Amino acid sequence: MKKNRFVWPYVAFFLLAVLSSGVIISCKEKNEDIVKRKTITEVILENERFSILKDLMIHARMNDDLRTGEVTFFAPDNAAFGRANIFSSSVITALPADSARKLINNHIVGKKRLSYKDLLVAKEKSLTGKELSLTKTDTIFSVNKADIILPDISAANGVIHIIDSLAVR
Repeated sequence: MKKNRFVWPYVAFFLLAVLSSGVIISCKEKNEDIVKRKTITEVILENERFSILKDLMIHARMNDDLRTGEVTFFAPDNAAFGRANIFSSSVITALPADSARKLINNHIVGKKRLSYKDLLVAKEKSLTGKELSLTKTDTIFSVNKADIILPDISAANGVIHIIDSLAVR
């Protein structure tokens, strides 16, 4: 009986090709495997620095409002609320929900993602139509005299700039 040694290299090549293609196909990323960036709402809800703003958002029922659309949010942190003599969320959640919503919307520029390098000395309109005056002293931008102390917190649907006081009440 004659042995056929000619077939084994082809079988080995075939097995190697099948195994390597299986590895390549199984490594393909699926949409559900990709980690998505956080929305503005998620950044605020998860950061202790925004605990008063978080409670205000929940009170105003704005959790879903800041998950979509491109916006620039000049967000006051807890220290900014403290400068306005608001040291706990109980003070601010005593406001009617519409007033709380208006306070938050006064700090948001809609339909624009303004990174710090894109800011200009200009006037922008907030979601409520209030005028936000952007000024610059040396290298620091201010929004209605509230300094931007931490710029460019990027989110999936916009950008957050933390300000040191309330820009509009």
